[in-house]
This record gives sequence, C-alpha cells and structure tokens, in this order.
Amino acid sequence: MLRLSAPRIAPLAALAALAALVAGPAPVLRAQRVDSTLKGRILANLAAKTDSTYHYAAYISRAYADSGTAPLLLVLDPRGRAVGALENLAPAVERLGWVAISSYDTRGDAAPAVNQRIVNVMLADAFNALRLDTARIYVAGLSGTASDAWIFAYGSGGHIAGILSAGAGMPLDSAWRAAHGGRPPFDVALTASPERFGYDAMSALGRRLASDSAPSRLDLVGDAAGWPGEAVVGQALGWLEARAMARGLRPANRSFVDSVFAADSGAAAALEAAHRTGRAADAWTQAAEAWRGTHDVSFALGRAAVLGAQADVKRWRGERDSLAALDSTQRTSLVRTLMALRRTPGVPDLRRLTDAFRIVPLQQWASDAADSVRAEWARRRLSEIYARTSYYEPEAYLAVQDAARALAMLAIASEIRPGSADVCRERARAYALRQDSDRALADLRCALAGSAITVDEIRADPRYRFMQTRDDYLALIGRKPG
Repeated sequence: MLRLSAPRIAPLAALAALAALVAGPAPVLRAQRVDSTLKGRILANLAAKTDSTYHYAAYISRAYADSGTAPLLLVLDPRGRAVGALENLAPAVERLGWVAISSYDTRGDAAPAVNQRIVNVMLADAFNALRLDTARIYVAGLSGTASDAWIFAYGSGGHIAGILSAGAGMPLDSAWRAAHGGRPPFDVALTASPERFGYDAMSALGRRLASDSAPSRLDLVGDAAGWPGEAVVGQALGWLEARAMARGLRPANRSFVDSVFAADSGAAAALEAAHRTGRAADAWTQAAEAWRGTHDVSFALGRAAVLGAQADVKRWRGERDSLAALDSTQRTSLVRTLMALRRTPGVPDLRRLTDAFRIVPLQQWASDAADSVRAEWARRRLSEIYARTSYYEPEAYLAVQDAARALAMLAIASEIRPGSADVCRERARAYALRQDSDRALADLRCALAGSAITVDEIRADPRYRFMQTRDDYLALIGRKPG
C-alpha cells in the first residue's frame, strides 16, 4: 500500500489512485487511445474526471504511443499557474517523450494534505487515460510545493523516480528531517538562484546530498522569479532521464547521456573561460558529483581540483561560506520580527521597519560591483524581505480583513522593488477590501500590465464585484457597460 507522511499533520492517507494500479508486479492498465491532435501541445484547461472541482493542464509528447508506457511528470505550481509552469517544461517533455500534468489548484502555502489530494486526483486521471510507467513518475515543485515534492517522493514506495526541487528543498520540520535522513531513494535535481533567498540553504543541501553519495545536481538560475528557464529545465530533466538509464529503468542510450553530460561540461568550461574561477570550480565539482556512476567524470574531477587549489578561489569560497552562515541569523531575525508584528495591534511605522530590516544598507551592498559575493548575498536578503512583504504577510493580513496592515507590508516591498506588478496585485486586493475603487482599479491596471494577474482572475474574484457599476472597470475586464 502506497502511503505518504508529512510534517505538521498526522500521516496522510494512501495515494489510493496509484496504489490500486501498482498493487501487483505487472499491473494491467486500461488506457484510452490518444488522438494525435492532442499530442505536442499544451491542453490548457482540463477538468479532472475523478473530481471535477479540480482542473489541470497537460502536455502529451508526440512520441507517446498507445502500445508503450511513458514517464509521467506531475507539476505543482505554488500559485496554481498550470499553463505558465508547463511552458518552460514542455520542450523538454517533448524531447524526452514524457507526459506532464500541471495543476491549477496546488498552493505553496497549503498544508501538504491539500496538495496530496490534488496529486491523487491527477494520478487517477492520468493512469485511467494513458499508458504510463509506474516506476518512472516524477514530481516538479517550486518554492513551497518543492517541499511537498520531497514528501510525496519519500512516501511513494519507489514509484517516484526523481524530483525537480526548484527554489526550495526539504520540509523544514525537524522531526520529518530526522525520519528521512541519509540518501534519498530517488534522484534529486535542485535549482536555485544566487540572487534569491534560499540559495545558501539549497547549496548546503546539495553538499549534504553529495556527501551521502546521493544522485543529485544543483543548477544555478538567474534572478527571474518562477520556474527555471527552458535550458535549465531541459538539462535537469535530461539528467533525470540519464539517471533512469543508469538505474535500469529504461534502455541505455550512450549518445544521449554523452550529450547531456557534454552540456554540463561546456557550461563549466564557459565559466572558466570567462575567468569566473570560483563559479567554474563549483560547476566542475557539481558535474563530477552529479554524473558519478552515470558517466566518466575524471576530467571534471581534475578541473575541480586544479581550480579549487587556487588562492582566489579559496578566498571566494571563504567569503561565500561566512556570509551563508550569517544568512541563517538574518532570516531568523526577520521571521521573528514579522511574527511579532502580527501579534502587535496597530499599523507599523514604515521607516522603523525599513531600518530594522536594514533595507538601505542592503541596497547599497547589492549594487557594489567591487564585491560580487557580498552583492549577491545582499540581493538574496532583499529578495527574502520582498517575498515576505509582497505576498505572504499581506495575504495573512487580508485573510483577517486587515487592509491597513497589508498595505503597510506592501509599502516595504515597494521600497525594494518600486512599481512591482506583484505589489500592485496585492495592493488592489487591499484597496478592494476598503471599497476604494479608484486605487483598486489603478493597481489592477498595473498588475495586468506586468502580467501579475489575468482578466479571468479579476472576473472570478468576488472582491472586485463592488466595481461592476463602473464603466472603466467593465472595460478593463472586457465587458460592455449596461
């Protein structure tokens, strides 16, 4: 019986949909034939047959054949942006011959049991409609849902072969971590941005996995929020495919493995050629660790050793590691301050909070071209403050109808990223709570212009119904006055 367990809640119920299908050594799958017109494109809005209250998008590669079985990738976006998540993943899914399903209902701040129910529904639909490989299920999570990917993989009884853990790693719960220490029984592809918070924790996780000889990789991404770009995702999923060959889960293809490994080696060599020796040393080390047991890594090990012995690389790594240690202290202080504010009545003073969070000094360090390591660290600190004050804290206050304190948090976020479309979206919700139609409408325009919200989302949100008598609001959502 396939079961999941998770932090903060009692053990989760069985993944009944999959458990029923894999109850025997050779399950018989009664799948429908897939029309060729449904392959090779994103199917944007599918209602779940198992439970029609849930919806998802899907991508079926052109290589999918009714006579064989395909790997399945479950995509858990932390804000339910099903299509947006698939857009970067679909090219790699197509090249590899996989099937991907992406939920509109998953949330990064939901309890694991909520997203587990969604996973059950997607699994039931997928295995009833398609011929899928029960030993090669993959889960991709971003930020909050990345932690859920770890929970589901550990609870899958070996059916989840690997995960893409983007921007965040294991659940923070110490009891869960104690129960799931050591080498994971699945492959792990991590991604993190040196410009965003969580990077130091992800780097530490990558080093811990390597020390346990766990098949894993850590890809660095740019500053853009959201899912990694197509190239990074393609490399990560390509590595998971190569790992499946190494584990005997699919036939070997040496030319494919060579091509994916060559891309990793080429990226490390490019960093070295650009005289980014610290990053190059890390990249060669990562390549050697990720491909150990899958490809010959002797050259990568050699380059990592040569670069790692250089004095400038040692200094670079020393400063990086000392700032990483400071990062944990800073994060703890930030969380304590925000939690104290929730317990304190009244609207907090903006200037006092910006001073407490050291926003101005961090902004100065972030723009210091002479010290790239400290500059990246400062940008990571600012990104965490921004993430908490632009979304998580405002949402917590809006949930209890406290528009004033939500707006106070958003004012801090605006100090970090003026004109942010995400801030506009949250501010529009706060002004709607106050029935301030002028300001709500102005911020909705800003959020739409920055693609932080869609017209359909505005139409579906009951908070904005009080503006339905305004012609300019109706024009914004594409409806005619009267």
